[in-house]
Amino acid sequence: MRTSRILAALLPLALVPALAGCGEQAKNTDAKPSASQSQQASKELKFTDQADHQVSVKVPVKRMVVLQHHSADILAQLGAQKQVVGIEQKWKRNLGDYMVDVFPGIEKLPTPGQLDSMNVEQVAALKPDIVIVASQANPADLKKLDGLKIPYATVSLRAEGKQEEAQNPRLANSDKAYTDGLEWSVKTLGKLTGKEEKAKKLWDFTTQSRKYVEDKVGKVAEPKTVLVANEGEQTYGNDKYVGAQMLRAGAKNVAADDIQGYKQYNFEQALAWDPDYVVVQDRYPEVYKEVTTAPKWHAMRAVKEGNVIKAPYWTKPWGNPDTDSMALGEPYFAHKFYPNLVSADYVQKRAEDFYKTFYGVPFKGKVSE
Repeated sequence: MRTSRILAALLPLALVPALAGCGEQAKNTDAKPSASQSQQASKELKFTDQADHQVSVKVPVKRMVVLQHHSADILAQLGAQKQVVGIEQKWKRNLGDYMVDVFPGIEKLPTPGQLDSMNVEQVAALKPDIVIVASQANPADLKKLDGLKIPYATVSLRAEGKQEEAQNPRLANSDKAYTDGLEWSVKTLGKLTGKEEKAKKLWDFTTQSRKYVEDKVGKVAEPKTVLVANEGEQTYGNDKYVGAQMLRAGAKNVAADDIQGYKQYNFEQALAWDPDYVVVQDRYPEVYKEVTTAPKWHAMRAVKEGNVIKAPYWTKPWGNPDTDSMALGEPYFAHKFYPNLVSADYVQKRAEDFYKTFYGVPFKGKVSE
């Protein structure tokens, strides 16, 4: 009995150190990470960009200046808008009004440069971790960034390295170059922003669309012929992405045999090409109006037959691809050329899924029959 009383008296004393230890563990659990732990959260990413420039930067980056419009769009698809602190000056002209919906706050961002030039002092004032530049960026500006030790990466959306003429590349295999180049761009932007998983999901969605289109129109006996009419009577010729896009959709770019890159065409030459379809991007409404109303254009068979396609912004039949060019544009054109093989319902559903999954907003377009 006496022993029991002694043990009862000693028990609270024995529990004191243990309780103190529990309290210490709780403090450690709630404590903020040390400086060394915070540094471990970021890592050094080293890679060669699409102009053969060596890049080294700590990731995930927190502040990006993006002077390449496709990249701004892809970053919106990845959900990395808040990491962008500066944007290319002509983003609305180059991409479209839809960016206001998918990139909240873009209209308020500083615009320290364009595709081919930048105000380096304004860029530096934004304290970027990295600057994303276009393949036509001014080498003198890039040299200044080097001098200021500001990392930059060139995104051209194509493989096969730096080209002598940024806008008029000469490619061994244009379809492969643009496929590999876009995949690299998506996944590299994912690594830079810490959005690797979403980048993979985005690329998987793209390849699924392409497989569907290939299965449907990949073996058409006689491809349709297409002229892409741009402002200033310019068009995309050989080794531009739109040629690969049309081939994937079961058509051929009529300018590919006579024009290298992006150049002006002669209207008499366009009449001689005699395309089945004329494609005009909706970002060029004045061109669409001219093609459909000007008397000279009505000498062309495609126009007389009403085969002028006003390509919506989300199809992007451009010189360089965006993800929606492949994921949505290729199915869209396959539908327009072969409605019996690729339905409007399929394209509509893909577009709705793309916008919901990647932009996080409803798709407002309507795919016509």
